[in-house]
Amino acid sequence: MFCVLCSVSSISCSVASGAGFSRNTKHRTRDVFFIFLLAIAVAVPARANFSSSPNQFPKTKFKSTSPVSAKKPVFLTADEVDYDQQNDVAVATGHVSLTQGDTVVLADTLIYDRGRNEVQATGHVSMLEPSGNVYFADSLELANDLKSGAIEQVKARLADNSLFVANRARKIDEQHMELFKAAYTPCKCFTDSGQPKNPMWAIKAGDATIDQQKQEVSYHDASLNAYGMPVVYTPFFSNPTPGADNQSGLLMPQFMHSTILGAVYKQPVYYSISPDKDATVVPIYTSLAGPVIAGEYRQMFNTGQMMLDGSITSAPNSDALGNPIPGHEMRGNFDGQGNFKFGANNDWGFDVHRASDDTYLRAYGFSNDIFLTSRIYGEMFNFANSNRSYASMEGLSFQGLTGQDNGKVIPVVTPLTDITWQSNPGPWNSRVQLSGDAMVLTRQTGDDSRRLSGTAGWTLPYISEDGQMITFNTSLRTDVYDVSNVQIAGNPSFSGVTGREVPQASLMWRYPFIGYLGTSSLTIEPVVSLAASGGGGNTPKIPNEDSLLPEFNDTNLFSANRYAGLDRVEDGTGVSYGLRGAAQLYSDKYVDWLLGQHYRLSGDTSFPFSNELGSRFSDYVGKVGMTYQPLTLAYRFRFDRQTWMANRSEVDAGFNEYPLQLSTSYLSLRNDPILAPAEVVTGASALNLTPNWIWNVNASRDMKLNQLITMATGVTFKNECLTLTSMVGKDYTTLLDIKPSLTFWVTVSLKNLD
Repeated sequence: MFCVLCSVSSISCSVASGAGFSRNTKHRTRDVFFIFLLAIAVAVPARANFSSSPNQFPKTKFKSTSPVSAKKPVFLTADEVDYDQQNDVAVATGHVSLTQGDTVVLADTLIYDRGRNEVQATGHVSMLEPSGNVYFADSLELANDLKSGAIEQVKARLADNSLFVANRARKIDEQHMELFKAAYTPCKCFTDSGQPKNPMWAIKAGDATIDQQKQEVSYHDASLNAYGMPVVYTPFFSNPTPGADNQSGLLMPQFMHSTILGAVYKQPVYYSISPDKDATVVPIYTSLAGPVIAGEYRQMFNTGQMMLDGSITSAPNSDALGNPIPGHEMRGNFDGQGNFKFGANNDWGFDVHRASDDTYLRAYGFSNDIFLTSRIYGEMFNFANSNRSYASMEGLSFQGLTGQDNGKVIPVVTPLTDITWQSNPGPWNSRVQLSGDAMVLTRQTGDDSRRLSGTAGWTLPYISEDGQMITFNTSLRTDVYDVSNVQIAGNPSFSGVTGREVPQASLMWRYPFIGYLGTSSLTIEPVVSLAASGGGGNTPKIPNEDSLLPEFNDTNLFSANRYAGLDRVEDGTGVSYGLRGAAQLYSDKYVDWLLGQHYRLSGDTSFPFSNELGSRFSDYVGKVGMTYQPLTLAYRFRFDRQTWMANRSEVDAGFNEYPLQLSTSYLSLRNDPILAPAEVVTGASALNLTPNWIWNVNASRDMKLNQLITMATGVTFKNECLTLTSMVGKDYTTLLDIKPSLTFWVTVSLKNLD
């Protein structure tokens, strides 16, 4: 086609260049405009006998004598039109345009036989179909409201700019067309200067059928050609038409090689079960770890959607160090997600993730997760005459994949219920808040906990005439616990009922100052928050299940209670103060910042405001964000209160300016009161070497251990008809039987074939 296509038929530059449905026209010396509001005969086309000779294309005979219908009038324009009233035949010449329904025909000469309901067109023939496909031919004969007929030397541009050429074609009806000695490609077949060239890939076939009803193009005696050379032959092949609904068939394979799995071949098979459901089965061959079957099932419902996927294999046994030992074991995983609505403001769903063992997901390349959470839930919004109300009930289970996790002490939480309600504005714009919580947590080994908690609160906002903003909050919380086997240092374990009351009040003051200079603006806002809580405390009889990793940072600087859950509370009085601001410089330049500190006046010292737990002054926390296209930067920090050394630093930065894209993140933990010291940097880059070629590099490095965690590089080629990705990467992680591994993979995607 071109030249593989050229051997079948040639395509004019106007077709190949994507000009669409148009043709060159000269200045008209005379215009005649005829509008035929004619009734067109509805006929059943007779079958045509085509000669087997490739150079002979006999005319199709139409035997339509049906009465004319007024459903689809004909609109005809041309330079000249001669109308034979006796034979009811119109002959149009010069820039002919005929329209019937959504079908348009252009030609140099056109004969319209009203009595026989036939159209014959010659010379630079173009036909636009309702599907958006455009056909170009030397000549054509059509009948039955332009739905059927014969076309010589046809060239077609489909709705997605794909190209078809054929020596001849037969238009069976509005939905079906047969092409003989045909070739198809979505790739460019002409150079920028208009010279013909071999497309990157094309399908050449003895005959092809375009079935718009089935949304399918089928080929017989077909070969896949690359740059004009046949690569693969098949007696039968099919692919969806542009814009088609889902079609069952083979998806593009993936090739990999890794030091853990050996050679890997994945061949997805897609099944379109019905318009609302489908499935994909993926047989995976590995030379070192045996075959794997993976699959995915998706279904849409009137009220939501569901997706299930997983995999299973009978893998060779290995010891804890990864050395092979006799025998096989079943390994696999399951993931399931679903979300469904019942009523306007209610939904429920599930999000389940399980694996057979600690290393299966990482070894077979499914994911690098080290902790899996499964959840089933129901939610309700905007109830009890409030658009600020929310209720949920969920069940939670967990699975650790580090090899150090003991499944018997990992809890199961069911149910966990939370309800929050806030009134509409009352006197002085105040609001009343009510919230409740119920939890049942159990383990096979260790302590169990059942919790019931309720909170009532009131909020009063105030804005002064000069713009000062004051918010007063007060609340009372009651917690009741029924616990079993709670370990208390130096004492026997405790089982029984315990509880506490937590009164709390807070006052926040803000005073924003805003200035403008042309299109730029500057906002500076001092903030002070005073909070007091007492009476509850953190008794050792209450196990800590939901507040294990307290963190002081810029997001909770002004919070009254900084613990993430309910099992621990801040007891005492403290004041937080800081300065935040933002600068808008033109439309694409923006900077915002925050710097603040907390001072503990009295009370419990268990919350880690710094690495000195008894200190009244916290570390300094804050953030700086900047957008200065093409650069973005976000920096969050916690500075030591005495030395101003960074005890915690988080940096995210990006650069995006063609042809280069860069992104990086950095995390440093030093003197953290909870977490161990760490320093990790990750980065990724993409460089457009040409408009079609992209080079990618990404890596992650543990600076504390001075070693790489992961590293990968590869190239991607993408044009109008093909996407090819080739990557090579190494994972330096050692986990149980997982050793550092090198992986190479290749994926290919052909337009309209995957």
